[in-house]
Amino acid sequence: MLLFLPYKVDVQSSRKPFANYLVMIGIVAAFALQLTAAHQQAQRFVLDGWSVAGLVGHMWLHTGYFHIIGNLIFLWVFGNALCQKVGNLLYLPVYIATGLAAAVVHLIFDDRMAVGASGAIFGIVGAYFVLFPFNSIKCLLWFLVYVRRIKIAGIWIILLWVVLNVLGAVSGYTGGAAYFAHIGGFVGGVILAIILLNTKLVARDSMDDAIARSLKI
Repeated sequence: MLLFLPYKVDVQSSRKPFANYLVMIGIVAAFALQLTAAHQQAQRFVLDGWSVAGLVGHMWLHTGYFHIIGNLIFLWVFGNALCQKVGNLLYLPVYIATGLAAAVVHLIFDDRMAVGASGAIFGIVGAYFVLFPFNSIKCLLWFLVYVRRIKIAGIWIILLWVVLNVLGAVSGYTGGAAYFAHIGGFVGGVILAIILLNTKLVARDSMDDAIARSLKI
């Protein structure tokens, strides 16, 4: 098993990411309710068709402890950085919009039921990719019994994650992962970040220039 687990990004800000804290609290609260609620009550928020409850509710539910812990780690690392950049007022709409993009792509290309924040989180990662492509990401590299800490520019590790998800989607082997939701969320996050930069809702600085210049923003 090869795993790159991020634990810190090199993004500095004086703004507190309160909106991301609220999203994480909401995910934990929804999971707690999910564990105590009747199956029928939770089922209506599963992504299974085009119901509004499923489209919005799926991104707050999880299948188990490992599922939610993994997503919370990614959300802490990338969500805090993005929230500090876009601001607390914009962050929640960004999270929900990327989750909806993930849901739409999943429903178009995959007929399985789905729950989890990973599609929305891949959207957060997609927006981060546009804004901070060359900021370093510290990861734990885990291969079988070999574990090592590494630091790498975000563009490379994020592109690796995207390629692995594309290969997973093309292969047809899911292993329980919603690859099309991940891809849809990522593309949605990229597009949304470009729109935010282009409309000046998010200020561009030197850390954004590498990607922004190539996109002629």
